Amino acid sequence: MATQSEIKYDRLMEKAEELFCQLGYKAVSMDEIAAAAGISKMTIYKYFSSKEDLFFKVVESVSDRAYIKLENLITNVDGTIEKIDAMLNFSLDITNLFSVVFYKDVMENKYIAEKLVETKKIKSRKIFTEIITNGIEKGEIRNIDVEFIAELLNIIIDGLLRNHSGIIASEESIKYFSERFYDFLKYGLLGN
Repeated sequence: MATQSEIKYDRLMEKAEELFCQLGYKAVSMDEIAAAAGISKMTIYKYFSSKEDLFFKVVESVSDRAYIKLENLITNVDGTIEKIDAMLNFSLDITNLFSVVFYKDVMENKYIAEKLVETKKIKSRKIFTEIITNGIEKGEIRNIDVEFIAELLNIIIDGLLRNHSGIIASEESIKYFSERFYDFLKYGLLGN
């Protein structure tokens, strides 16, 4: 059975995530988070030294859960193109869960953006490596340098995240970019 402290922490994280994801980092105060969670602001500071620390933990938690879901999803999908399609659809679904303000606030906070990009590189490299390796083993992808291609994809994504302003201008631009990027991953320059 969970302790009172664990219950308060879980409620704090749940409400902070709801508010940050809907309104972004800048628009939410610690007072609003405390009120939504039904706890005192002092209780928040028992767990986190600042709003930025809380925001980072929320972003990290959201990211970790998303990667677990994505890994489970692609594990249960056969075929390289189907795995890439599953990644696309999953990414688009995830994109719709958060406000544009949330994405902008994440990317404008240098500390959080850097930590998130590093975490994303590690997890993405693993997923790309698995998909590419599996595709080669099944004969769906030509024999290529798996580590190089996984790293190249990470470099592309990293560069795009660092130059994000046009990509995250609106929900439509995020969707537009994601669809075209995954189309390029699936078919390259010479695909049908």
